[in-house]
Amino acid sequence: MSAEVTIVIPNWNTGGLLRVCLASLIRYTRHPYRILVVDNASDDASRETLEDAAEQGLIQLVTREDPKHDGAPEHAAALDLGLELSETPYVFTLDSDAWARREGWLSRWVAGLACGASHVGARKFPGGRVKRLFQWLRREERPPEASYVRPCHALYRRELLETYGLSFAPFLGPDGRWRTTGERIHERLLAIGHEPTFIPHAEVEELVGHIRHATMVMNAATFPGLRRKTRLKGQLQIGGLLASREAEELLEGSPIR
Repeated sequence: MSAEVTIVIPNWNTGGLLRVCLASLIRYTRHPYRILVVDNASDDASRETLEDAAEQGLIQLVTREDPKHDGAPEHAAALDLGLELSETPYVFTLDSDAWARREGWLSRWVAGLACGASHVGARKFPGGRVKRLFQWLRREERPPEASYVRPCHALYRRELLETYGLSFAPFLGPDGRWRTTGERIHERLLAIGHEPTFIPHAEVEELVGHIRHATMVMNAATFPGLRRKTRLKGQLQIGGLLASREAEELLEGSPIR
């Protein structure tokens, strides 16, 4: 059966997280798919993982030369290259610090296209319980939800993105506000008349795990502006996942090394 979805994964020095990501896709993905990893010139263990997986025919590997490692723009450039190289009807964008958690997880996103939606995914990362508790205690008004499908785990109709020449690159809007990776695509599709399907974040968390900012945390020297609290939290989450039973089960017997 030919692939229907290309899973595009940008990577830069995410070490063992990438192993968990790839192992989970191979174990749990049933919808016809292929994996395309766009590597931003990694020089850690993830590079060896990618080369070995490519040699086994498990993934297609593309390496970008001389990336600037400046965060969102490079991440977006990798996604754009993955889109350009994809030939399937649908493109699923996935961060290398995310992993599938349930059998047939991808089918939930594909089902979201049944109503004619242009793209499918989660709209926001809600604050943690402690943060929400303090907001309630302080009688603070909760900020509005982010209004776009975040590309850390999102499905797009490839033809639409190519037809309209859409890019994942950050964009400075006419209102002076930067649109981050994927936000401009969402706005343009809405303006043209298309609609997304939002999957509730609680449901997404059951199907796909994700550690925010992991690439920045694992390459902290390149991002001196990263908040200490974010870095420490990320380090705990990364260590917790890599030492978890969930990761152990995914990697046990996996062809991903």
